[in-house]
Amino acid sequence: MTRECYDAAVLGLGAMGAFTCLELARRGLSVVGLDQFTPPHDRGSHSGDTRVFRVAYAEHPEYVPLAQRAGQLWDRLGEEAGTVFLHRTGMINLGPEDSPLIAGIQDSAAKFGLEIEEFPEEEARLRFPAFHPERGSKILFEPGAGWVDVNGCLRFALEQAARASAELRMQARVESCRREGGDFLIRTTSGTVIARRLIVAAGAWSGLLLARLNLPLKVLRKVLVWVKPLHPTPFEPGVFPVFASAGEFFYGFPNIHGEGVKLAIHWSREPMQPTDIDVPQPEVDTKEIQPVLEKAAQLLPSLAGPLPGALDRVIRAKPCLYTMTPDEHFIIGRHPYWENAYIAAGFSGHGFKFAPAIGEILAGLALDGKACLPIGFFSLPRFEEPAARRGVHP
Repeated sequence: MTRECYDAAVLGLGAMGAFTCLELARRGLSVVGLDQFTPPHDRGSHSGDTRVFRVAYAEHPEYVPLAQRAGQLWDRLGEEAGTVFLHRTGMINLGPEDSPLIAGIQDSAAKFGLEIEEFPEEEARLRFPAFHPERGSKILFEPGAGWVDVNGCLRFALEQAARASAELRMQARVESCRREGGDFLIRTTSGTVIARRLIVAAGAWSGLLLARLNLPLKVLRKVLVWVKPLHPTPFEPGVFPVFASAGEFFYGFPNIHGEGVKLAIHWSREPMQPTDIDVPQPEVDTKEIQPVLEKAAQLLPSLAGPLPGALDRVIRAKPCLYTMTPDEHFIIGRHPYWENAYIAAGFSGHGFKFAPAIGEILAGLALDGKACLPIGFFSLPRFEEPAARRGVHP
């Protein structure tokens, strides 16, 4: 049933938008969600089937409460669905003691009393035989970490939002959004929507939808690679955990459902060119795959062996879009000029694990202006606001 005016409109139905729609609908608001595609899809930041879940957060201790709440919600949602969305395989982290990865994990663990195990190198090699860390590496294991089933939980969130009476409009590209009286007038390719509240969670398209704010966002292309192990047993779930290594944050997953060991590099040293988000991404080429396989040959030599032969073990590869902020921390909070409008953007390649908690936060902001968790760390005013200072207003 189409309503004349909704209590809330959510722009974008990827991870953050889907869980925001679910929260708002379950709290009794009339909600419309809009997306130019049909999630889950391969055009945005949730491409790639799985995401790492971790709590001892290397990037900053401020993420820990958000991750703890997200973990509770992933478990609860799995119980609702009669399945498991968060698979707690544990996570092994390897690198020099003074590296940002290892030092950051230890800092967060110490501040919040998190369970982290440290293994001597020889013990780690016995317990996790696939790994060959460099001599002198510090090896930390987080038992409560693991991986999230992206497509399963995203479909479930959208299904449950619709069941709670949210109206979800797919293939509806937003063409314009403006204030009209106290409401928001949103024109899309499938019609016009009026709403009292607005939440923008449009991933790589957030900067375009909020162009007049001149948000400091840059969209980058990253590459995900799935490899068929030469010797499957050491890489099976239950034997092989999620992992990350210091330096460029090379990370990966077990051989889930026999579909290959997924690998990627999160922190690239080489600058990447911004990508054109309004055209389908080109297929991943060999030049993009090689750096990932080089890392694998060093840390996981029994996975695919050295190049060039390792290329023959690649099952598939696909791109994923990162929407980056200058400090690689999120933007969550109020629109600086529009009352009853809220922004969730710039998740910089590490936001999905927090999605249900961010949905709770955005729903709370939309309902009564209050967040259920501290979000000052993610406020937009930490960046300069050149558009505002030049007198440019939406």
